[in-house]
This record gives sequence, C-alpha cells and structure tokens, in this order.
Amino acid sequence: MSQSHILIVDDEPDIRNLISEILVDEGYQVTTAEGGEDAKKQLMSISPDLVLLDIWMPDIDGISLLKEWSQEQKMPFSVVMMSGHGTIETAIEATKMGAKDFVEKPISLAKLLQTIEVTLEQSQALTSAQPTTTEWHVLEPIGSSAAVNELRDTIAKLSKTKTNTLFVGDSGTGKLTLALWLHQQRQLPNQAAKIIDSLSLTDNNLSQELEKHTNDIINTHQFGSLILTNVDCLTESQQEQLLIHMKKWQKPHRSNPVQLLSTSQQEIKALVANGDFDRELYDFIAEFMVPVCALTERIEDIPELLNFYVNFLPDQEQTPYRKISFAAQNHLRNYHWPGNLRELKNLVRQLQLQEGTTEIQLQEVIDLLEQSSLDNSPTSHHTRYDLELREAREEFERDYFLYHLKAVDGKVGDLAKISGMERTNLYRKLRTLNINPKNMPSSKDQS
Repeated sequence: MSQSHILIVDDEPDIRNLISEILVDEGYQVTTAEGGEDAKKQLMSISPDLVLLDIWMPDIDGISLLKEWSQEQKMPFSVVMMSGHGTIETAIEATKMGAKDFVEKPISLAKLLQTIEVTLEQSQALTSAQPTTTEWHVLEPIGSSAAVNELRDTIAKLSKTKTNTLFVGDSGTGKLTLALWLHQQRQLPNQAAKIIDSLSLTDNNLSQELEKHTNDIINTHQFGSLILTNVDCLTESQQEQLLIHMKKWQKPHRSNPVQLLSTSQQEIKALVANGDFDRELYDFIAEFMVPVCALTERIEDIPELLNFYVNFLPDQEQTPYRKISFAAQNHLRNYHWPGNLRELKNLVRQLQLQEGTTEIQLQEVIDLLEQSSLDNSPTSHHTRYDLELREAREEFERDYFLYHLKAVDGKVGDLAKISGMERTNLYRKLRTLNINPKNMPSSKDQS
C-alpha cells in the first residue's frame, strides 16, 4: 500500500499541506489540487488510486464533481469525502453515489490514515476479484439456523455449476445478496455481474438492455452473470423478448458464457399455472430454484444479525456506534419483521442515528416500532392536495390498493378483478408502491 497514489482536493492550503506531509511521511505518493477545476486538470495526467475530496470548494463542490465522475464513468479510483459538521448527511449521501467513505473535519489524522488504508485494501481486493460489483457488499448469509446452513450448502453446490438459478422469497429477505454471493463463489476467470431490475424495464427497452449487458459480459469479460430482479413482474411481451435472448446466448450442449440469476417474490409455478408466466421461459430461468425463507422462520439468527449490523453500519456508513441492550434484542427477537432483513438493517441504522446513550434501550425500540407501524398503517395514508399531480396520484393509488387489499385479505387475484388490471401489471404497480400483499391484516382481524 505504501506506493499507492493519492490526490488531495481541498481549497484550504493549510489542510492540503498538512495532509500531504503526513501521507508522504507514511510512504504514499501524493498530488494536490486546490479545487475542482484543478483536480480535473490533474486527472488528465495522473491516475491516482484514491482521491480525498472536500465537499465545499469555491469553483466546483465535491458532490457535483463526484456526480460528474460517476455519470461519465471516469472514476477508476476510490473516493473518500472530507466534510465539516454541517455536511455529514451530505457526505453519507455521497457514499450512495460512489464514495467509499468520508472523514469529518476537523480531521483526526489517526482516523484519516486508517480510512485510507482500509479503503485501498478493499479497493484492491474487490478490483482483482469482482471488477463489476465493487459497489455491492457481497455478504455470506449470517446466522447459524438450519435454514441458513441449508442456504450455504445449496450455494456451495451451485457454485460448482453454471446453472440458471431462481431465488424466491418475500421482499427484503436478501435474494439479490444471495445471487451476488453465488456469482462470487463461482470464481470464473474475468467474470462480471450485471444487475437489471425488471421494474425499470419497458416493452420497448428490454431487448436493448439485455443486448447491452450480455454483450459486455461476453466481449469484455468472457464469462459472467446477468442478475434479473423482480422477474415475476415481467409483462407478457417482456417474457417473450427475454426467452428469445436466452435461446440466443444459451445453446444446448455448448459452454454458455452467461448464467441468469433471477429473483422473485412470487412462486412462479403458480403464475405459470394461471397463465401469467411463460412455461418455456420458466424452464430456462429456474433450472434450480432456491427458496429464501422469511426472517420469522429463522428467529434464532436475529441476535447475531443485530450484532452484525451494529458493527457493520458504523464501518460502512459512519453511523454512531451504539450496541443493543439484551432486553431490546429479546424484544426484537419476538417482533414479526414484515420487511425481513431489509427492515432489520434499516431499524438498526435508525436506532444508531437517534440521540441516546451508547446502549440502545428497550423503550427506544418500542417507540420506533410503534411509529413505524403508524406510518405504514393503511389508514395513515391520505391524499394531500398540496402535492404535485404525480405525487398526489401515487398517494391516491397507494390508498386505493391498500383499501381494497384490506377488504380482500391481501388476495391479489381478487384485487385484479376489482381494479380491472392484468395481474402481472398489478404486481408491478404494487411493487413500485412498496406494497406487500402478504403484510396486509385480515379484514376479520380489524372487525
């Protein structure tokens, strides 16, 4: 790591010079830039491994510069943001745009050096192993329950094959993470992973997207995985187009360069039986199907998951470190977790960001869960007339579907008849509105 090249971008000369001197003493090669325009000029002649980027600069702010690099795909280096107290939220947002981490001003030199070292190590490891998935945290399933052990065994067996695999489970159960983990475990030379969300596709752009990503995998990387999420939401036309492409790039008795890893919230066998999903396409995408259970079916893993995210989030997102008391863990172990792993991770993040002692107490958890329940209650959403038309329409649609789903006990087939929508399109609409029919309370329970 001592020969790594670091570019420091900051308009304050004292900070630039101090950090430069420290990094040179640590054995790094250092270049400095006094602002955004200067940084762009420097990058025309140098190729740094890491850029320390200040947020507030007089010519171009760091966020705009980061966005420009990201959109133009001119970021073959890691970026660590430098921010003052008033820009912490902005710095956290920057990590979602591609920055690997941020350090807070006034800068702790020990923290800065540690951040640089860890970021460079992670970048080097990910670049050599997964050049196209560095923005994703590829995690092995966490826990020691029978369900998790079975998942590990299944992935280990599938990793020795090139089988198209379908992951089926409720929203938030970690299906995409498992698909990425399977891709990583296959360890093919020069492999790449391309992720497409079916909800982002239209009948007009699907073929173009598939062609673009599969050609990149084949021509640039030789082997790889196309990960298609929410495959159960493909329209009839999109299913036909996907089938054509799969027949094109996956020939019988030949070495197929692209494996399809897909995810679904619904049992596609049932969709096939109802005529909502093409049978031949199902046979292609589900050469092997992996059921992913809900969090309530592996409650013994909850304490381990909580403790994992208590440590993971401060490292990755710089949330304050706050451990969870035993009483709070016990309460969460008996919670029903409608949002599964995603909800657990989000809850830990919210708890860590709240003001409080170093240990998260039971009452904090109870209060936050109650507030979340009120926010997601079908009766808590009312159309507001101060919104733009698009937003107001979305609120009305959400109210409309929640009202009728409650009346039909979450049965999407009955909702399709009431709304007059084709079932696949209805599932797409519910998914975009973040409505999970399985989480709807029974109308009998409300009486």
